[in-house]
Amino acid sequence: MKFYLRPFSFLYDSIVGVKNSLYDRGVIGAYKAPVPVVSIGNLTVGGTGKTPITDFCLKNLVAQGKKVAVISRSYRADAESPVLVDVDHPFAARYFGDEPVLLAQANPDVSVFVGPSKWQTAEYAVSQDQFDVLLVDDGFQHRKLARDLNIVILDATESLDNYAVVPEGRARESWAGVQRADVLILTKCNLAKDDDLKALEERLPKNKEILYFGYEIRHFRNGKSAEIKSCAEMQGQELFLVSAIARPDVFEKMMRELGEVSKKSIHYRDHHQYTDHDGKHIEEEFRKSQAKYLVSTEKDSVKLRHILSNPSQLWSASLEVAELGKKGRLSEIIGQVLR
Repeated sequence: MKFYLRPFSFLYDSIVGVKNSLYDRGVIGAYKAPVPVVSIGNLTVGGTGKTPITDFCLKNLVAQGKKVAVISRSYRADAESPVLVDVDHPFAARYFGDEPVLLAQANPDVSVFVGPSKWQTAEYAVSQDQFDVLLVDDGFQHRKLARDLNIVILDATESLDNYAVVPEGRARESWAGVQRADVLILTKCNLAKDDDLKALEERLPKNKEILYFGYEIRHFRNGKSAEIKSCAEMQGQELFLVSAIARPDVFEKMMRELGEVSKKSIHYRDHHQYTDHDGKHIEEEFRKSQAKYLVSTEKDSVKLRHILSNPSQLWSASLEVAELGKKGRLSEIIGQVLR
């Protein structure tokens, strides 16, 4: 652990604690939307597998006939005011953000809104149409937007040391923050060591409902033709990985279960805005590696396919989440706030 950073973590956590106290006591008010609001968030800074869980919830809500809007922040994107995501925009991922575009593409019956401020984006969304529910992507720390259900995701593969507050660790606030959650979701449980999962469970508050989810690769999709390849077709092949995610180690681990990962694989900072120069560099390194397949995450694919000279060589790994335990429980919990 980075003990020398602890004073800075203490200062950061103190500021966050004061802010939360002001909201708890009603000193700072929050915008209350005219429809139910469900927040899906993290305690740590990214990499928990939040996007697949959000997608899972969206598909369940749409299947129930609900009209849903997603509220997201235009993080490291060009949108400067609340706007509805247009997946046909020529530079959609750069303008709206990679995760919002990915969610919009995967859920055409859902309206995805982005903006610099989630509460203002929520206010804008309800002014544009009538929705049954607003699903807030990464909303746990954004307390200016009131919510009816707080879902917090914890990565079962995350080291407990990383729950120290930034910059010492990766937590956005102290562990006490999980008390604000209504339900806790442990993700990637099938990828975690038994001892690590048990250590995390022992740290969880006893008064919270805990749900378990596993992650696996469903298939691979071509960046140009949208052709599908099964995991069996990738088995044993050399894979050249490109990603700009918070936890590339987990992505690599999943790929190593299928084939041999090239040592020349490239990882950028989370939410990296790929440039044409990056595209040329990636294609050159892929060529030199002599790997069989160029593979990215789905989130990276929405950017990469626009900057590669030959996007047909790109394959994105589609993640599938599975409930481990009582099936449909997450849907039941969300349904309770919609009645």
